Amino acid sequence: MIPKRLSINCVFLSLFLLGTVGCSSFHEVSVVSHGDEVAPVKELVAEQEALTTPASLEVEQEAKRLISPVPILPPPTPPASNRSVEKEIFSQSAEDTTLPWTVQDVFFDYDQMAIRRDAIPILEQNAMVLLKRYPNREVLIQGHCDERGTEAYNLILGERRASAVKNYLVNLGVTSSRLRVLSLGKSRPFCPERTIPCFQHNRRAHFVLK
Repeated sequence: MIPKRLSINCVFLSLFLLGTVGCSSFHEVSVVSHGDEVAPVKELVAEQEALTTPASLEVEQEAKRLISPVPILPPPTPPASNRSVEKEIFSQSAEDTTLPWTVQDVFFDYDQMAIRRDAIPILEQNAMVLLKRYPNREVLIQGHCDERGTEAYNLILGERRASAVKNYLVNLGVTSSRLRVLSLGKSRPFCPERTIPCFQHNRRAHFVLK
């Protein structure tokens, strides 16, 4: 009788231990399962914070930029008065109206190729005419001599006279490539008489527009 009762007690004890171990195992599983559910939630919260943080920083920076003081710029420079502009245009127009459309010859002393004093204002005016009236025209500068002297000598003298005039015009702003020189010596006199006034008239630099 006693062994039977002991076996029954052993059975109950086994069942009790089995239930205890099962409950603890079930509790551990539930805890692990609960931890697995909490971990994704934390990760989701961290991702949302990472996404919202740059936006909030941009909003804060934009607010600081709007609050920052605006630099004060100096007032614009007032334009020139219409009266001064009209005066300048009038002066330029008046100068252009008085400017001739022809280039004048210049004269030389006997056996000389130097530019005379009375030729300087003429050459200055010629330079203005070439620059304003004929900015795209080429010019042939002919060097002439009177009939005294040999043909060969006068050809050299005529070329030197034309070159002296060309260099003077270049110094006044006329492009050198527009100017060509040609010596005609004593072959084409402007005045055919054998007089001193005619000799003076024939010693010249003559301009031909091309």
